[in-house]
Amino acid sequence: MAALALLLCGGAGNAHAAADCSITAVSVNFGAYDPVVASPDDSVGTVTVTCRHLSGGAQRVNYSVTLSNGMNGTSPSTRKLAAGTARLGYNVFTDPARTQVWGNGTGGTVIASGAVTIGPGVGNGTKTFVHTVYGRIPQLQDAAPGTYNDTLVLTLTF
Repeated sequence: MAALALLLCGGAGNAHAAADCSITAVSVNFGAYDPVVASPDDSVGTVTVTCRHLSGGAQRVNYSVTLSNGMNGTSPSTRKLAAGTARLGYNVFTDPARTQVWGNGTGGTVIASGAVTIGPGVGNGTKTFVHTVYGRIPQLQDAAPGTYNDTLVLTLTF
C-alpha cells in the first residue's frame, strides 16, 4: 500500500491598482492506495481565491488559476506521484465527473476562472471563491510501497 498526497503551492498574481487577489490551497490527500482495487482512488482538495478592494470605486476583477505539470510529469496528461524512483499516475480536474483536466489551457486542459465586483459599498470589500480540485489515481497500477507525492504550482492571474 502507498500513502499518497498531492501538495498545492500558491503562485504570484498580477497587481491591480485598486484590488489585490491572493490564492491558498488545501492539498488533495489520496490516503492509502491499493493496487488491486478495481475502481479509481478519488479525493478532493480546494483552491481559494480572495480578492480585496484597495482604493477607488467599485470595480470588476476577472481572474484565472492555472496549474503546472507537476514535478514528475511533462504535461498535465502525464502527471505522476513519486516515491523515490517509483511512479504512480494521477491527475486533477475541475469537474466532479473528472473529465476536464486542470492545467494551463493548452493541450485540451482547462483553467479555473471567475469574476468579482469589489469596492466600497459592495459587501465588506473582500470576496472569496472556492474551487474544488478533483483528484484521481486510476485503478490497477502496479505501485511499490511508499509515500507518494507531487507538487503542483498554482498561478493566479487577475
